[in-house]
Amino acid sequence: MVEIYVKQEDQIVKSVVFENIVIMEEKMINKLFEIAKKEEISDMHIKLNAYPAIRIDGKLKLLKILKIVDNKIIDEVLNEILSENEKKIFLEKKNLDIAYTAKTGDRYRINVFLQQGSPAFAMRRITGEIKSLEELGLPEILKELAKEKRGMVLVTGAAGNGKSTTIASMIEYINKKETKNIITLEDPIEYLFEDKNSIINQREIPHDINSYNEALKYILRQDPDIIFIGELRDKETIDAAMKASETGHLIVSTLHTVNSYQTIDRIINFYPAEQQKEIRIQLAGNLRGVISQRLLPKKDGKGRVVALEIMVGSPSIREAIIKGNDISEIPYLIRTGKLIYGMQTFDQSIGELYTNKKISYEVALESASVKKDIELLNMGIGSGKASDFYNDMINK
Repeated sequence: MVEIYVKQEDQIVKSVVFENIVIMEEKMINKLFEIAKKEEISDMHIKLNAYPAIRIDGKLKLLKILKIVDNKIIDEVLNEILSENEKKIFLEKKNLDIAYTAKTGDRYRINVFLQQGSPAFAMRRITGEIKSLEELGLPEILKELAKEKRGMVLVTGAAGNGKSTTIASMIEYINKKETKNIITLEDPIEYLFEDKNSIINQREIPHDINSYNEALKYILRQDPDIIFIGELRDKETIDAAMKASETGHLIVSTLHTVNSYQTIDRIINFYPAEQQKEIRIQLAGNLRGVISQRLLPKKDGKGRVVALEIMVGSPSIREAIIKGNDISEIPYLIRTGKLIYGMQTFDQSIGELYTNKKISYEVALESASVKKDIELLNMGIGSGKASDFYNDMINK
């Protein structure tokens, strides 16, 4: 850290230098936005009586080069990011999700909440650029899923594992290649799209419509081809999504589930036992694919790379969903469906990333479900694409 003193409006103001950025203490929030852009920070956290915290490549760090946050800084952040109307909503509800565009051009998904009676802020950085599927290193099967005429495509994973980035890339692929009417329902809007070959209407909750459920009541009257729902949060939203997919629309949405098996189980368990048989049949007929994501640290230490489990609604997958008691077969069906359907397990994806020197042996071993596969790869036996003989044997 380097301390310097600069003259500003006839006052001597102490500043610090962080990675060639001058951070002036009386403008902490704007300088934090500058740091976030330069250092590729994914998240920032601000709370009273604590150092600001940032997350880089999945790791949380305290910015001890800055002063501890006081009430003046809390007020500064509130005044910078919230409109007067948003302040009123926050005072009433004590929790608020907003989208905010910083002077750096980056957008942020910000959750404002109370902790120990004081406002606190969790900020997720969203780069303005929508990268292509190729730039993200995503497989060709995602293009095929994006071209589906009807049904449901779900992108799942824990928070902070790139679901929004993948979906934005898929929507932009459709926008460039197809002539469609795309409607998004978001809370809040993250990536901003410009119409290319398609038209895209982005509706933000609660600014454009009160709730997902209310939006879905009227959305079919708006002549959509593709509907993006920010999250399948409850039974009512799932009901509306299934109905829309059955009537000739492609539904793209997310769930906070770690894999396809858990995703199917979560959807079915939204319903009481007496409805689950019917829901299995309905889901089997509508589910076109589940893309589950994990971000892993790159071997060179610069950023993270995505590992994917991809399940496609093949005949055998549909049969397993309908039967219910055979849902545990889905991981095996995914492994054996790679060549024909483009499906892959997390372990297959991790094996390929390791074989292609994208991740280290230690990361691959730690992340794999069946560590023996990675050990065999490390000994030069098998490949990321064909090392499933061991998996198949132990799972039979």
